[in-house]
Amino acid sequence: MTIKINELVFSPELGYDVNTVIAKLDYDPAAYKTKAAAAKALYKALVKLAKSWGQSEKEVFITSPEESSQGGFGNCWRVCWEAGPYEWAISASFQITGPWGYTEPYYSFDLCFTE
Repeated sequence: MTIKINELVFSPELGYDVNTVIAKLDYDPAAYKTKAAAAKALYKALVKLAKSWGQSEKEVFITSPEESSQGGFGNCWRVCWEAGPYEWAISASFQITGPWGYTEPYYSFDLCFTE
């Protein structure tokens, strides 16, 4: 399965923003049985994409439910890529679900894996 990351891009020809696929992740969230496994796999897919764009793998990070809770983000696995495409987590959240639950963006650059 491919997760498409969309971004609004201005089209000079049309004169308005167009929803445009700017990246594709080779990631199938339904292949995982737990939130932890799904979150860790997304983290790896985002690191691969970030590195292909010339970014350091340190641009992407993952926090456990305990770490997220301590930071005030709720009790969830959280995958964050602040240097990623503008609001990437919003478009990705609609596509990332599985038998373990679903995702919600906390901000527009991180996803929380929840039930």
